[in-house]
Formats: sequence, structure tokens, C-alpha cells
Amino acid sequence: MNYKSIEEIDKCPNSLDSLAPYVGKMRPELVNWLIEKFAYHQGTIYDPFSGSGTVLLEGWRNGYHVIGSDLNEYAIVLAKGKLNPYINEQIALEKLAVYKTRVKRWLNKNKEIQVPEWVSEFYHPNTLKEICAWTKVLKYNREWLLLSCLLGILHHQRPGFLSYPSSHGAPYLRVNKYPKSEYPDMYEYREVFPRLEAKISRVYKEFPKLDYSIEREIYKKDATKMKLEEESIETIITSPPYMKSLTYARDNRLRLWFLGMEDWQSLDKRISPDRNYFYKEMEHCFKNWYMMQPAEGRCVLVVGNLETKYKGEKYNMPDVLVEIAMPYYFLLDAYVDPIPEKRKVVKGSTKVKQEIVLVFKRR
Repeated sequence: MNYKSIEEIDKCPNSLDSLAPYVGKMRPELVNWLIEKFAYHQGTIYDPFSGSGTVLLEGWRNGYHVIGSDLNEYAIVLAKGKLNPYINEQIALEKLAVYKTRVKRWLNKNKEIQVPEWVSEFYHPNTLKEICAWTKVLKYNREWLLLSCLLGILHHQRPGFLSYPSSHGAPYLRVNKYPKSEYPDMYEYREVFPRLEAKISRVYKEFPKLDYSIEREIYKKDATKMKLEEESIETIITSPPYMKSLTYARDNRLRLWFLGMEDWQSLDKRISPDRNYFYKEMEHCFKNWYMMQPAEGRCVLVVGNLETKYKGEKYNMPDVLVEIAMPYYFLLDAYVDPIPEKRKVVKGSTKVKQEIVLVFKRR
């Protein structure tokens, strides 16, 4: 397959896209470029593996009706936060102040909380109780933006975050690098409210211009079974899971626990599939998408250039996807986009060194 190079793309400042980290997240500037180059004007953009909601947010920002789906509860909350923000910082902070009182009442009613040992290792006990209270109150009241902000500051070693010293993208403690005897202030109680206020201010620092009259939807559904009106989706832009090269549930297990999901292992088996399951899933997807799209509808996939086996032979994953899509789509273009180390959530990972953009047209 011959690839075109994606040259340097201008960045489009959008602090709303930085609500919280997400492994395998697509670059907003790449998504914006794909929308401008391949999306049909005045149509609908669908992302069946919506993850952190970057495609949905950029589609909305560009004036498109957007629809997304995912099975990861953290991804759903994060996407809802991006698709349902308050129109300005002042309103968001006023809402937060209202919930501060409700959180206090929750803490007074719930003196004891049951927390697994592996979760408690990340926090000062008083901080942990506050996080549990804020999570319960915000989730119950469907405050997706505020809840996403909370999930975005759950762990790191910086003062504006809530945990003991740990990594940001995936929850791994860094107590050896920052021993308590040498860094006692990093193990003290951290109040949630002022840190949430600061996080909200950061989210609104470069807030995009948005049209709130445009429809935007996100569903917690399997991409292979998602049913939308026939020929209603002009453009699909998505990044399917990379066959166990990324572990979406494991790397978000702490956030998932606070959202009520303790069994992240079972979720990872589903959303980080092995090779054979991935192939079957993509066969179902292409067939399903074919029904949703009109003639000549566009389907844009961003995938890793992994070496894999298919029908007993070695291929790169993009070649396999082109073959699987053949009954329903033909390939228009293919592009290569390197992944520099600074963009990786999991530093030092060598599984995926570059992304490939495959642009299909419906037959």
C-alpha cells in the first residue's frame, strides 16, 4: 500500500478537549484536518469507537450533528462532559459551589466508606472520602462536565491533583521516586473543591466557540450492534481498538472504580480484543456501517501499523482492514502519521510507532 505523508497540521487550541487523559486519544488537530478534508458538509459524523470524544467534539465545533458509541464507562462520561459543557466558566463555578454543600451533607451521612486496598494506596484517607462523595453527587446529578474535571485530576504528582505521587495517564504510584521521608508534603491531605475550581478554570482557558442548537449524542453500545437509520450517516471517523496494544480499561482502572466498575479485567477483554476477535468485530462493523451510510459515504479509520497474521499470512493491520472492507468499501487514500514520544500517554511504548489513516468510500 502506498501512503501519503501527513505534513505538519496547524493546531487548533481547544482546552475543552483536555478534560482528562485517555490512552490512544486522537490528536484534535488531526481530527479537525480529517473533518475538513473528508466529511460531507451539513451531514452527520459518527464515531463508533468514540473513546475520549475528540471526534465528537471537533465535529460539533465544525458545525456537524455528531453521534458516538463506546462500551467504556469512563469514555462515556468524558464524551458527555465534552458534549454538554456549561457555556462559560462562571456558570460552571456557580454550579460547583452548589454541589459543595451537597457533598458536605453526603459526607455527614456516610461516615464509613468501603474502599479496596489498591485504591486507598493512592490517597490520603480524607482526600479519598471527599473524592467518593464528589463522584457520587456529580454522577447522581448527571453533571458530566464537572465529573469529567474530577476524573481529570484524580492522579498525578503535581499539587493541583489529588493522589499521592503517581503517573497521569495510567495509575502507577511513584513512591520510590518520591519517598515520603523526602517529600512529606506530597502525602498530605488534598482538598478536592479548590482543585476542582482550578481545573474548571483551565478547561475554559481556550474554550471553543460552539453552537448549542446542534444535536449531539453518545451511546453506551457495542459498535457491531449499534443501529442507526439507514443511509443517515454521511461520514464515519473513528479509531478502532488496536488488538491488545492498548489496554483501555487497565489504564483507566482507578477512574472506572470511582464510576462504579470494579471488574476492569472483563471490560478490557471486550474493548481491547485479541486478533481473531478484532477481525470478526471489524467484519460486523463494515457490514453494519454499509447499511447506515448513503452511496459514496466516507469512512475514515485511524489505525496502528502493526504486523499481524491474517488467514495464516503476515500482514500489516491496515492491509487486513482493506481486505475485510472490500465487499462494502473501496480505499480512496492512505496516509501515515508518526507518533512522537511526547504524544504517548504510555511513555516508552514501542507497539505502535505510527498511525495510518485509511479513507474508504462506500460502494
